[in-house]
Amino acid sequence: MPDQTARQLLESIYRSAIDAISPERAVRAALDDAPPTADAPVHLLALGKAARSMLAATLAWCDGRGHRVVGGTCISHERDVFVLPERFVTTHGDHPYPHDASAAAANALGSYVASRITPGDAVVVLLSGGTSALIGAPVSGLTADAYRASCDALLRSGLDIHAHNAIRRQLSTWGNGRLGAALLAAGAQVTVLAISDVPGDAPASIGSAPCIITPAHRDVDDALLARAVLTDTERALLRRSIDVAHASTPSDFAPIPHHIVSSNRLAREAVREAASACGLPAVLMLDALHGDAHACGALIARQLISNIASASGDTLYCWGGEPVVSLPADAPPGGRMQALALAAACELHTADAGARITILAAGTDGRDGATDAAGAVVNGETWLAVQAAGGNPAALLAAHDSHAALQLVDALIPAFASGTNVNDLVIALVEPLH
Repeated sequence: MPDQTARQLLESIYRSAIDAISPERAVRAALDDAPPTADAPVHLLALGKAARSMLAATLAWCDGRGHRVVGGTCISHERDVFVLPERFVTTHGDHPYPHDASAAAANALGSYVASRITPGDAVVVLLSGGTSALIGAPVSGLTADAYRASCDALLRSGLDIHAHNAIRRQLSTWGNGRLGAALLAAGAQVTVLAISDVPGDAPASIGSAPCIITPAHRDVDDALLARAVLTDTERALLRRSIDVAHASTPSDFAPIPHHIVSSNRLAREAVREAASACGLPAVLMLDALHGDAHACGALIARQLISNIASASGDTLYCWGGEPVVSLPADAPPGGRMQALALAAACELHTADAGARITILAAGTDGRDGATDAAGAVVNGETWLAVQAAGGNPAALLAAHDSHAALQLVDALIPAFASGTNVNDLVIALVEPLH
């Protein structure tokens, strides 16, 4: 079980870092640098897990500087009722699997663009992680069932986020520049403020690139599908879906300005600042979290074990990124950070030094997968504690049921709504042997 003092420290640093990268701060700073066109009516299209907070910050900024906001949309994962002025269309979508609510949200967005945007209007698209699913709906010619099956196969494919999005954005009604094309066709002046939830912060990989066209190439798509962990049926389905989507790719248009207002890099810097405030040195690791989550967890544990001999005092280490998990169709609910944490616990329990290492692994959005957890905290005692609680950690890890294993020993961090999403964080405390 994680030592409570170490756990409390890591959770405090994690929450401090989340607070430091709040969308409110990020959006205000970006608008100061790139304000909407003066005197133009302003529409705010807020999409993603940070939609509510990004919209509230932008609306307050505009009101304080005399910009006339005439309306907009707010499409997020939050299903509770929240009050916005009547000129805003508020709805929610499904996450991480797009279904009926996402299709309705996509339709609401389309209706707003078609009925409310007029030539000369300024449109600020507020984009954040989760957008792909929350407005997930099929391109013309692709059935809803085929689209959902394709998205489900991609989520379980083991592809990294860039490869995943390279395919998914082609299949989605507002992906691959289709929203940008519709706004420009209506005569709008468009700017995108984006919170990056992808390693490297490439705009074309955020939210299925609603305002960026990436030309489709069959050879590229075939190469991506060849890398994926798919059944023959899933591979054939995706190939057919991509062929349908190619026909609806927009023609070229002038680039729409994109401003990255927050990212995982800034979250890791916030971890270092929070650690410093606690009197701890922090090492930001250059290797991003990528690839298989189980392999990431084992590698991180081995790195920490190798570093402990040279530690002269308590030291914090931090990684950021987005690993993946290749899931069977019947996998129980779980999350990649819980999978990483349990794999790290497996590695730690085999080393004497493991008891001096505590690892927090969590999503910055406050929710890890389709579970009631943001992530987990483990150390060298966690693996045996699961056994003592009646669980078989090795079998649970192999069955992708890390949630059940970690729940047995109260290692989970309860889910919460952070208001942002910039990938995942792993924060580790190493205490010296002597």
